[in-house]
Amino acid sequence: MKILRTIAFAVLISGCISAAKPPSMTGDFGHQTLALINSYRVSRGLAPLTENATLRALALQHSRYQAARGSINHDGFRQRSAQARSAGLSGVCSENVGVGHANAQHLFSRWRSSPGHNANMLQPNLRYAGVSVVGGYSTFFACR
Repeated sequence: MKILRTIAFAVLISGCISAAKPPSMTGDFGHQTLALINSYRVSRGLAPLTENATLRALALQHSRYQAARGSINHDGFRQRSAQARSAGLSGVCSENVGVGHANAQHLFSRWRSSPGHNANMLQPNLRYAGVSVVGGYSTFFACR
């Protein structure tokens, strides 16, 4: 009986550990987040943002950077803007970051409810964007 209780306890603990892993740790829902941002922009009479490979790569790079350090930040924003300029974009860019969101809807909702993040998503002069989530750390990077 003691062995059965030990096995049952071990199974229960392992189930809790795997259930505790945040869903955002398992994948990049950047494309879905950008789709939500674009729907929101269109509902406000703004043009949708075109996904740009360079901006997506810069967002991915920054999300990886944040995940490696275990903190959200805007480190290197000026360098990302300069890289966007080198790729033929204006270099006038905007950025949102976040951490710990379970899915695209949750991330988008949090950004929408924050005045600064919301303003970034609704900047009328933005034309191109990239969004990436790595290890629960997210980056929205958009430029003219």
